[in-house]
Amino acid sequence: MKIQRIVPALLFLGVILGQSFFQTPNAEAVSDNVVIYQVSGAVAGDAAHELILLYNKSLQDINVTNWCIKYSSLSDGSGFKKCIAPPNSITEIWITSGGFVSFASSEFVSTNSGFVPDIAFTAGMNATAGHVRLLDNNAIEIDKIGWGSAKYPEGVAIPAHPAGFVLSRYITSLTIDTDNNLVDFSFKPMHNPIISGLYEQEVIIDLCSNIEGLQTLLPEGFLQDNLGDCYFDVCPNLDDLQKELAEFYYIDDNGNCQLVVLESRELFITELLPNAGGSDTGLEFIEIYNPHAEAIDLTGYRLKVGPNYTKEYVFVSGEIGAGQYASFSDTFTGIVLPNTTGAQIRIVAPAGNVVSESGLYNNAKDNISWAFIEDVWVYTNQVTKGSANKPYLEPAVNEVEGVTSVLAPCPAGKYRNTQTNRCRTIETAVSQLTPCDENEYRNPETNRCRKVASSTSTLKPCEAGEERNPATNRCRKVSVLGISTQADLSEVQDVAVENTSGQINWAVIGIALGSTIAYMLYEWRNEIRQRIFIFKNS
Repeated sequence: MKIQRIVPALLFLGVILGQSFFQTPNAEAVSDNVVIYQVSGAVAGDAAHELILLYNKSLQDINVTNWCIKYSSLSDGSGFKKCIAPPNSITEIWITSGGFVSFASSEFVSTNSGFVPDIAFTAGMNATAGHVRLLDNNAIEIDKIGWGSAKYPEGVAIPAHPAGFVLSRYITSLTIDTDNNLVDFSFKPMHNPIISGLYEQEVIIDLCSNIEGLQTLLPEGFLQDNLGDCYFDVCPNLDDLQKELAEFYYIDDNGNCQLVVLESRELFITELLPNAGGSDTGLEFIEIYNPHAEAIDLTGYRLKVGPNYTKEYVFVSGEIGAGQYASFSDTFTGIVLPNTTGAQIRIVAPAGNVVSESGLYNNAKDNISWAFIEDVWVYTNQVTKGSANKPYLEPAVNEVEGVTSVLAPCPAGKYRNTQTNRCRTIETAVSQLTPCDENEYRNPETNRCRKVASSTSTLKPCEAGEERNPATNRCRKVSVLGISTQADLSEVQDVAVENTSGQINWAVIGIALGSTIAYMLYEWRNEIRQRIFIFKNS
């Protein structure tokens, strides 16, 4: 028996001495809690030897809930995984300081009567080559051993153990884990007796740490959010936690959340008063008109201020009757309309569509509203809050020392006298005209009396060089032998003359003869000079 133990020990010592020439162990990477203690694979196909032991080398108990061992082949391919699983969600599994955890095949249990492993697995480990890893509950590798021709050991793999021995750590060593399998493991007999160091501990979990007191169960009507905090679910009929009533939802009589039918009908912005006289607070307003034949619920409609539309007011209640106007002051909506820079107001329906938008105003004057009149946005001095808009009251404007007077329009049947700016009755103005004489008539264009043309009137004879225009009975200059007198017709005046019908006008005849002789002398002047010259020299 002693010889059987001495031979493997010498063999193992020779392997260590031989491999130590080629690799220096890393003595700094030392595990500080649970490690793989012993591993036994199937010897010559005998599954009765498959066993894995874990050991808590720390000085305190360790929570190993959901820790696992994973076996894989020499190429790190096929294998199995078994975990330390708790019986329920409120139980944790711990290992005592200096305690063991055993994983054994069912064949090992059958061979060793009375042995109860902590976790059983189906046989499949190879004694000649393989890997065993220890993983924590986050699948982080805590420890590893590779033996034989294992591809991925810690440091250098330890040779496969001979029959009757297992791969075992030196648990009494101060450097129990150097992260080099060849240094940390040797061939030793199986640990006996194997006493489990596992124990269960019920965990009292406060499910709602954000609520005062211990909550081992979720309070009725509460759900947890992604952070594990508990909140009352205001919409139990909807999926997921609803901490507050979602937008466009309402709670029905059964306590369920129902979607509000999103309104999309038009409402018109019709009037804005940006600059009230004196203090604007409480006097500025936005007017809205409902063009429909039924009342419109305002809930969910939004007033947004442009041009950036970052400020808004959302109606939470109220309605506008059919064909009615409604105005909302700055103190109600919180929207202060700028005076000089100007703005636009937009209405957005609950469904998200823009249903109305005012024109852009600027430099708003006192008590002048910006109104939608006859499909056009214009200024008006007739502020009609809550009623139909009226156009600007056109004044008669007199600029006197920088003061503008605004005159009301004249009533029906009157007109404004342009000279006095006073209203005057049309009928009275006509009746005050003086009647024309018997030989006169009233010019319909000028309302002035005009003489009636008569064949018996006595006309003063035209002067020499004039003739009477038959169309106007006025004297006008005449052309003599084709020479125009270039008379200015604007200077011709009517002159009353006596009737000379049937008499010979000798003055006219004399003037005509004299003019003819003068013209002949002018035309023959050259011939007359020649004859006088010839006569003097003859």
